[in-house]
Amino acid sequence: MKFKLPYGKTETVTIEVPDKNLASIIDRGEAPALKDPKEALRKALKNPVGTPALKHMVKKGDKVVIVGDDATRPTPQKVLIPVLLDELNVAGVPDGDVGLVVALGTHRKMNRNETLDVYGGEVTKRIQVENHECWDSKRLVDLGEAESGFPIKLNRAVYEADFVVGVGNISPHIYAGWGGGGKIILPGVCGTETTAMIHLLGGKTRPFSALIGKRDNEVRKRIDKVALKAGLKLIVNTVLNREEEVHRIVAGHPVEAFRDGVKTAEKIYCQKVPGYVDIAVVSSYPADIDYWQAIKPVVHACLAVKPGGTIVLITPCQEGISPVHTVFRERATLGYEANLEAIEKGELKDKVAGGTLLLHGQILERAEVVCYSEGLTKSDKEALGFKHAETPQEAFEIALKSQGVKSKVGVLKCGDVLPKFALTG
Repeated sequence: MKFKLPYGKTETVTIEVPDKNLASIIDRGEAPALKDPKEALRKALKNPVGTPALKHMVKKGDKVVIVGDDATRPTPQKVLIPVLLDELNVAGVPDGDVGLVVALGTHRKMNRNETLDVYGGEVTKRIQVENHECWDSKRLVDLGEAESGFPIKLNRAVYEADFVVGVGNISPHIYAGWGGGGKIILPGVCGTETTAMIHLLGGKTRPFSALIGKRDNEVRKRIDKVALKAGLKLIVNTVLNREEEVHRIVAGHPVEAFRDGVKTAEKIYCQKVPGYVDIAVVSSYPADIDYWQAIKPVVHACLAVKPGGTIVLITPCQEGISPVHTVFRERATLGYEANLEAIEKGELKDKVAGGTLLLHGQILERAEVVCYSEGLTKSDKEALGFKHAETPQEAFEIALKSQGVKSKVGVLKCGDVLPKFALTG
C-alpha cells in the first residue's frame, strides 16, 4: 500500500508498505466544521461553562489582557480575537484598554510577519501585540511559591491586568495531558524558573504514558493551580477537526470549560489500534518547526511501538533541533540517568531543556528512531541518537531491515493523533 503523509503544512511525502505488514493506519477522526465560528464564539461568550457571561465579568475602566499562543500552534487567532474584542467593546471595554501577550513560553520571539500571519491585520491595528519575554526579570513579577519548591514568576502585563482571558487550542500534549486551558499561562507567560519546574516534573515522570492524553495528571494539576493564582479568569479554546477547521469552541472557567472541551477532543484525537507494532511511522505535522516541537509525535509513536521497536519520523524541522535550547544537541544521547544527575548537581543550567532531555532519554530507551528530515542534518540526527535516511522510503526500509520482513507496521498520519488500544475478546 502506498500512502501519503503530511510534510509541513503544504507538502506530502509517499511511503509504500507491503500489505502483509500493515497493521493499522490512524488519523484524527472525522468531525464536521462549524458553519460560522464567529457566531459560535459569540454564543459561547454569552453562555460560557462555569462563569457568568463575558459582559457580566468585565466593566468600563478594566484593563484587559488577552493571552494567545504563537506560530507553533494552529489556533485560528485571527478569527477569534476580533470577535472577542467586539464583545469586550459591547461590555464597555474599548480597544485602548486591551492588550495581547503572545504566550511564547521559552520559544523564540515571533517576528512582525509571523505576528501578522497568526493574528491578522485587524487585530494588530486595533490593539498592541507583544511577545512574552521569559528571560527578562524586569518584565516578570514574583508571586512566591505555588507550593514548596515551585516558584511562580509571571509576565508583568498579565499580572497587572484587571481581567485575563486565554485563547488557545485543545490537542494532546506530552506533559500536560492536553494543550489548552491554563497551559496558556504556564508555561505560556511564566519565567524560565517556573517553566523549568513544570518541564522537569513532566520529564521525570516514568513512564510518560502516565501523562499524555490524561485529563488529570500531576502536571496538569500544577498548571491549573498556577493559572488560577495568576488571575486567568476566562478561556476561549478551539477543538479542530482533521482539516484543521473549527469543530467546537468552548469558553468559560479555565478548568471547567477546558475539561468540557477535552471530552470533545478525545473523540477526534484518540484513535484505536489493535496492539503494539514493530514499526511505527509518524508524520510530525503540525509540530514541524524544530525537534523541540517534533518530539511530541515521537512520543505518540512510542505509545504504539513495542519496546525495542523502530519509529520512522517524517519531519521538516526547518529550524533544526532548537534555536533556543542549544544544549539539547550536546546532551541528547547521554540518556535519562546522566541528564537527571546533571540536573540534580546543577551542572545542567538550562533546566527547561533538562526536562525535555529526560523525555528524549525515555524515547531512546524504548525504541530506535529512523528520521527523514531536510531541516535536520545528518549530524543533527546523530546528535539526537537517530538513524539518517535520505528519503522517506529509505527510512522505512531501514526500519524493516532492523525489525524483519514479518514486522507489523502502524502509521500515524498526524503528529497530534494518539493511539489507543482497542479492547479485544
